[in-house]
Amino acid sequence: MAEPRVVFITGCSEGGIGAALVAEFLQNNCIVYASARSLTSMAGLSHKNLKKLQVDVTSDESVQAAVTQIYETDGLNIDVLVLNAGVASTLALLDVPLESAQKVINTNLFGVIRLVNLVAPKMVKRGKGTIVPIGSINGELPCPFMGMYNASKAAVHAYAETLTNELKPFGVHVMLVSPGAVKSKIASNDKISVVPEGSLYEPYKEKIAKILYSGQNAKDCMATDKFAKLVVGKALLPNPPQYFTAGGMVRLFWFLSWLPRPTALNMMWKSLVEKD
Repeated sequence: MAEPRVVFITGCSEGGIGAALVAEFLQNNCIVYASARSLTSMAGLSHKNLKKLQVDVTSDESVQAAVTQIYETDGLNIDVLVLNAGVASTLALLDVPLESAQKVINTNLFGVIRLVNLVAPKMVKRGKGTIVPIGSINGELPCPFMGMYNASKAAVHAYAETLTNELKPFGVHVMLVSPGAVKSKIASNDKISVVPEGSLYEPYKEKIAKILYSGQNAKDCMATDKFAKLVVGKALLPNPPQYFTAGGMVRLFWFLSWLPRPTALNMMWKSLVEKD
């Protein structure tokens, strides 16, 4: 039998996409390093091939310690790197404090870059490996009142697509995943989105609250385990696709992407904000 592949996943708190990916990779005979900011958030994850690491992707030291643990202490090579850690931000851009904006970008974008900078050179040296950044359909067509999240995911998409070409000569694959609506706790874990008193957007307070949970409440919102099965099936292929999308509202966003950009953005605003 082939040696089990080693997978390192960030953002594995229970109830989210990361935890579902952990379970699915384990089902496929992988050795999985699951990470999150808190070990207690992964308390329910258990398997003989599972190792848990406390990792804060906004910390250089924390990320370096995790990579050192895998490569040097445990003497293994990472075959698949899944960059799932992320935070939401559902708030008008004018109401987002600079500190909160920096937190979103630091987690969603620089959290990806920190790990890629440490792991990709080792994959290049071996001439193989797969990197799986988790983006969002909101990174392709921005949703109103999710500006900082949209911006961070759009940056992840541009970064991943550039990385795809730059690593291609070395035999390292990049598979950008762009989830639609998938059941998770990202909305309920959102600590940034509170419309401040005196905001210009106080009249839109109820609309903003609905947008926060719009994906989770979508009729076609995909079950987390189903989404994970699809992603893992693609990621473990000898030649994984450069781009993969699945989940609720994917077809809608695909349709909107074919329209003139101003038309699509106007339709988003009317359907989410002006519609009663």
